[in-house]
Amino acid sequence: MFELFTAVIVRLRRASSVRTPIAALGLGHADIQGRVVGPATRQAPITGRPAVGYRLLIEQEQGVGGWLAVLDVAEFGDFELRDPSGVILVQASSSIFNVNVGEHGGTGGPFRPLPSAVVQLIASRVPVQGVLFHKRFRWREWVLEPDSEVRVRGQVVAVPSEQPIGYRELGHALVLAGCTSHPLQIFE
Repeated sequence: MFELFTAVIVRLRRASSVRTPIAALGLGHADIQGRVVGPATRQAPITGRPAVGYRLLIEQEQGVGGWLAVLDVAEFGDFELRDPSGVILVQASSSIFNVNVGEHGGTGGPFRPLPSAVVQLIASRVPVQGVLFHKRFRWREWVLEPDSEVRVRGQVVAVPSEQPIGYRELGHALVLAGCTSHPLQIFE
């Protein structure tokens, strides 16, 4: 019950936060809603969906109600976020981030077999002792697909651009990035 209440509060806070149009961005914290523009250079390991980036979390049940992360992998490429006012580059490949888009998951255990892709990932990454199927696992995969509508929170920073503004002087471009104190947050 408490988890449901917490989830409702989080959704209300996200809905009420102010979003900034890309054309009006300045340096500092930003909350932007837009469409993902970028190539699907990756493929989600379990669902096989084409992706700009993904995160995969596989957990094994430990004791009563506890879960131990067996595999936690995230791969993201940089992408552009477009809204009606403009476009900004999101540096996801080199940022610390949290992702909560395109979630797909499931569970498996002693009496419910896991998908073969999950079994292969567990076996390739974890020394399997005993019988794998006597343990209970859950998996979740978050996939950022091209042309999806998302909200991104992060820090707007200036980086040198390739556009010259004078003799031997380069301009600066604004990009959205994440850092340890303010990770990049990507959600629906």
